[in-house]
Amino acid sequence: MPTLTTHTELIDHAKIAMNTLPQLPILAVGGAGTGKTYLATHGMRDIWAAANNVQPEEVAVLIERCADRDAAEFAGLMMPAKDENGEVVTKSIKPDLVRKIEALRAQGYNYILLVLDEICQADSSVQKTLSSVLDRRDNTLGGHDLGAGIFVTGTGNRLKDKSGAQNILAHLKNRVLFFEMEGYSDHTVGSWIRDFAEPNSLNLLIIDCARENANELFDDTPPSNGDPMMTFRSATNVSALLTTYQEQSGDSEISASMERLIAAAVGDRAASIIADYCETVALGVPTRNEILADPEGANVPDVTGSQNSAGTLALSIATDSASTDAAIKYIVRLRPDLQVQLGARLLAKAERIGACMTSATATSFISQHIDLIELAAELGVS
Repeated sequence: MPTLTTHTELIDHAKIAMNTLPQLPILAVGGAGTGKTYLATHGMRDIWAAANNVQPEEVAVLIERCADRDAAEFAGLMMPAKDENGEVVTKSIKPDLVRKIEALRAQGYNYILLVLDEICQADSSVQKTLSSVLDRRDNTLGGHDLGAGIFVTGTGNRLKDKSGAQNILAHLKNRVLFFEMEGYSDHTVGSWIRDFAEPNSLNLLIIDCARENANELFDDTPPSNGDPMMTFRSATNVSALLTTYQEQSGDSEISASMERLIAAAVGDRAASIIADYCETVALGVPTRNEILADPEGANVPDVTGSQNSAGTLALSIATDSASTDAAIKYIVRLRPDLQVQLGARLLAKAERIGACMTSATATSFISQHIDLIELAAELGVS
């Protein structure tokens, strides 16, 4: 049985694997949408940089999808050619992956993190071709040397995930460190919130709902009734849906129609949990009219998710300069991190609709938080 591991444990394992000579590739399998590729392209890059005493931005990340490729694409087609004596011989065309690695080196990258994404979905001929890449003593592809400074990692799904995966060939497992990632739990959900959801400013209703329902909300395997799955990936999609819905409808509760829309992304069971949670935190959230009429006196809920809902409603009232000023007067009364996130989104919306925020509150807020607002905008919260 493969080793069950958390994201944190896998990072700790990578610190050893990357400093072993030769480096041992890491192949991590698990359910769909559980953040395996994100972990490979972010956490692994930082460790490979540290192992080589360089900055993370000096490490190139090369993601090579394996599921939709054939062996000839990886190994290079065999073509007739003449050798130095004029004899007709068969030579392989330089594989595309080798060309990509050479292009990165030409750009000045001496260190490369090669991610073989969806390798479990690759057919056996592709897996056989990649065996020389996974064998770090060989470090070739189609007879072409890949050069130094490359760490190889792979990701994929399991047979039970119904994603077209097949068993990894035994001789490949003999070349790598093979891990099956732990399923959804308080620990894995907490790590996702800390490392992805919060840094990427997902809707706090989804973050808090996930935190409080870690063991019930997510699907480790596809539902037997054929419903969509609730995963970290689909939770991110629901976050975007919720934010748009709240801004457009001005409603902190989930309508029956909106619940069906959420179900289209995560299935009926998870949609019901999310809708029930949103109904719970809606208590104490003022209406749009209350915020517009008295932004400095309208109720501010105590619960973080409720504050997020209230702040999103404040965003929804911004249709002109006066209502945009009202929105910022309410937003500055929320917890500091929400002020920055929602303030950045409000400024972006004001620019889109041509509104000018001229109140003393708006001017003071912008001057106090300009650096954080610019950072939030770069992270996409606007």
